[in-house]
Amino acid sequence: MPIATGLEREELEAELQGKKRFDMDPPVGPFGTKEEPAVIESYYNKRIVGCPGGAGEDEHDVVWFWLEKDKPRVSSLLAVLCAQGHWRWR
Repeated sequence: MPIATGLEREELEAELQGKKRFDMDPPVGPFGTKEEPAVIESYYNKRIVGCPGGAGEDEHDVVWFWLEKDKPRVSSLLAVLCAQGHWRWR
């Protein structure tokens, strides 16, 4: 193992065990609808979320917005741009 300390060492040790120390992957889940909104997790009270769109006709540039805890995000503008206008905090 190379010389490392702190968080870098934790990350390298986890990698040797086949694990990830930090959850850096973007959240992936079902398409957000009013009945079943997309669930976003965070340790903080608000988070910047990006909607990458879908494939084909639903494809678009990433649309960025703030999602706040205990405030479901239902946006007609996002629904028009993104076709996915419902998100929920967990």
